[in-house]
Amino acid sequence: MQVQYITDKKGHKTNVVIPFKDWEHLMKEMQKQRVLLGLKEAVSEVKAMLTGKEKMRTIEEIIDEL
Repeated sequence: MQVQYITDKKGHKTNVVIPFKDWEHLMKEMQKQRVLLGLKEAVSEVKAMLTGKEKMRTIEEIIDEL
């Protein structure tokens, strides 16, 4: 990945420029990570409900959270 840094007058890095294709790839990977994290949290919630550590919720309660 070709990276360019933009600096201020004092030489401190303030911005990064990367090729657009690399940006698209990074965004896709971040989206995958968000989905996987959401699934992991959902599995943990279900396990907690099945073991009685968390109260079961109705579909209406779940929809209201959204």
